[in-house]
Parts: sequence; structure tokens; C-alpha cells
Amino acid sequence: MNNQELETIAKSVRRRIFDFKTKSGVGHLASCLSVVDILVSLYYDEETCFDYKKDILIFSKSHGSPAVYPILADKGLIDPAELDKYCQPDGILRMHTDKTIPGCHFLGGSLGNGIGYAAGLAYENPDQKVFVILGDGELYEGSVWESLMFIAHHNLNNMKLIVDRNHLSILGDTEELLKIESLCDKFKSFGIDSFRIDGHSFDDLRFFLNDVYNDKPLCIVADTIKGKGVSYMEGKWIYHTIIPNKPELIKQGLEELS
Repeated sequence: MNNQELETIAKSVRRRIFDFKTKSGVGHLASCLSVVDILVSLYYDEETCFDYKKDILIFSKSHGSPAVYPILADKGLIDPAELDKYCQPDGILRMHTDKTIPGCHFLGGSLGNGIGYAAGLAYENPDQKVFVILGDGELYEGSVWESLMFIAHHNLNNMKLIVDRNHLSILGDTEELLKIESLCDKFKSFGIDSFRIDGHSFDDLRFFLNDVYNDKPLCIVADTIKGKGVSYMEGKWIYHTIIPNKPELIKQGLEELS
């Protein structure tokens, strides 16, 4: 699948996320939009090594996990009509993914827990590929670094970690609140291969999400834009928790994602 086709899919996924999030008014819309290209690369690009039928994807950044719902519908794992019932009593889609949803494996909430759960899966199942999506604000949690020590010590090279580096957490820019750079150097100091990429570049994602780098655990720091695709949301930390509810803003967002 070429980049133009992937970009078309990504815009469709973002539009559907924007639609069900603004209808429900629940959750973290901007955090979902930043991670979409990573998910599209994993699920649709046959040149990446992720196989959604066999491999496990854990959203340690669980507030971004609803981004996968339109993709699960595309893949036939859930009924597309469920998107309109997001967080409704008669629907199956929760605010965060959980194991009751086909194609999902983990119930998240508290940041820093998903990577430890994923590390346990990878340790017990060395032939199982385990992918983990982390938020950059999540890296403030000490449990993340404890898990990295475990991952490196046991050389869990069946793990691929992806940091959704949108540079913003709930209260602002991560480098203003509490510096976390240089991330690649930090991961490498733990004995984990780490590379920085453009998280919206399908070429970059394709190059690193393959089986070439498999001697050590891998961490990809993917620079992304929070609120990607909706101009008034892009790069604005205030939209971490705020979902547009004014008709004119919803209309603009849907138009920009069409």
C-alpha cells in the first residue's frame, strides 16, 4: 500500500474518531488524533511487521486507545455501527479499550501500567510479538522506567515500544513542565535500541517497524502533533481534555478531515 493510500485511510480514521468523540463528548480526542498515523502504519501497511491477527498491541497510553476503534471496524472485528454507540449503555466500545472488545488486549487507565503488563506478556511468550504505545507525558511515571530495566535485563527483543511524542501533556509542554529529553539517549542507556522519527511519516514508520532491528528491544520516539488534522486543535495543550462542542467548531473539524 503506497503512502497516498495510507494518508487517505488516516484521514478517514481521524474523521470517524472526531465524529464519535464530539457526539459523545467523552475522553481525550486530541491524544487520539496524534497517534493515528502510527496505527495506520501498523494495521494497513503490509511492509510493517505487525500482524493484528497474531500480534499484541498494548496501549499504555490508554486514553489514546479509542483511535483504534475505526480500524477495528475496517478490519471486520467490530460492527461499524458500534462507533455511533461509543460509551453508550447499548454499545461495546468503552472510553478506553479492554479485553471485551474484539482485537483489544488490555484495560488501561492509570499511566505507566501498560508497559509493565506488556513486558510480562513478552517475557512469558518469547515467540509473541508485543507492541506498546506510550505517551510522552506518561514517561513521568517511575513504573515506566522500572519496566524498562526489566525489559532490557531480559533482552525482550520481541517487544517494540513506540512513544507518541506529541510534546504536550495535560498541563502544557513537557519540556516546560518537567524535561524528559533526550529520550533516545535515556532509552539507549537502559540497553534498548532507540531511534527518533517523524510519527506522521509513513516512510519513517515503515523503515523502523520491521524485523531488521531484533537483537535488542526497540523503542521508537515518534514526533507527532497533538490534535493532528484539526487546525484549531493542533499543538494546543488545552485540548488534552476539552472536546469541541460548538456546532461551528465541529463542522470545521469534520470539513478539515474530509
